[in-house]
Amino acid sequence: MPKIHRSDLTPPQEMPAAPHAALYDQDNDADFVPPAPAAPKKKRENWLYTLAMVVFGAMFLISAGLLIKRYFDDRRTENEFADLQSLIDTSAAPESTAAGETVNPNGAKFAALREKNADFIGWISIDGTNLDFPVMYAPTNKDFYLRHDFDKNYSVYGVPYLDENTTLGANGESDNLIIYGHNMKTGTIFGCLTEYKKAAYYQEHPYIEFDTVYGDAKYEVFAAFAIDVVNDTSFVYNQYIDMDEDTYNAYVEEVLARSDVDSGIRPAYGEQLLTLSTCEYSSENGRYVVVARRVAS
Repeated sequence: MPKIHRSDLTPPQEMPAAPHAALYDQDNDADFVPPAPAAPKKKRENWLYTLAMVVFGAMFLISAGLLIKRYFDDRRTENEFADLQSLIDTSAAPESTAAGETVNPNGAKFAALREKNADFIGWISIDGTNLDFPVMYAPTNKDFYLRHDFDKNYSVYGVPYLDENTTLGANGESDNLIIYGHNMKTGTIFGCLTEYKKAAYYQEHPYIEFDTVYGDAKYEVFAAFAIDVVNDTSFVYNQYIDMDEDTYNAYVEEVLARSDVDSGIRPAYGEQLLTLSTCEYSSENGRYVVVARRVAS
C-alpha cells in the first residue's frame, strides 16, 4: 500500500464564521466582553428627547404668552369702559320744553357718549358686581357689537347690545328688551350672570339697572336658566319681544319652569321684561338667560 505523504493532503478549508459568532462565547473565556450597544440607536433616542423638550417648551411659552396677552387685554378693556363711564354727566338736568315738560330725561346725561357713538342707547349695571357697561343699539347692523368695541374697532370683548328686533324709543318700547353680552372666561362683560344658578347670589343681586337715553329703569330678576340653543329648539327665548297677553303669559310660564331661581315672582301682562343673554359653557351651544320685570322708573 503506497504511503500517503502529509504534503499530498489537501489542507482543510477554514469554515466561515457564523453570522453571530461575535455574540457567542463558546469557550466561556474569562476575557470575553459582550459588544457595546449600537451607537446610532442611542443618538436617535437623544434626538427624540431633545425634540420633545423643544416642543413642550414652545407650547409652554406660547400658552404663557397668550395668558399674559389676555391679562393686559382685560386691563385695557376695563380701562376703556371706565373711561366711557366717566363721560356720564350725572348732574345734568333733563331736557324740557318751554312749558316745563320733560322731553328727553337723559339726553344731557348721556350726551357725551351719544356724541362719541350715536349707537349708544343706555347703561346697564347690577349693584355689587362687575356688570357695569354701555349698551349699544344698531338695528340695521345685526350683531355688529358682538365683535366690535365702542369705537367700532374689532374686539373679541364686544359691547353689550340690544337685539335688532327690539323697539326702544321715545314713541314706544317692546314688551321684552333683549340684551346680549359675552361671557368672557375671565368673568368680564356678562360673565357674572351664570352666578344666578346659586340661590345666595340671586338673593344678594336681585335688581338690574338699565338707564337709557329715554329714562332710567329698574328691573327685578325673577328667573334664570341655561339652554342649549341647538339641541333644544322647543323654546326660542329671544323671539319673544313684542307679545300679546297669551304669548306674554306663555313666555313667563316657560322661563319660570326652566329657572334655577325660585323667586316666587310672576310678572303680570303689561310689566315690561328685560332679558339678558350670554354664553354658558356646560354645552357647546349653551346660553345663560336672566329675566327680570320692570319695577320702577
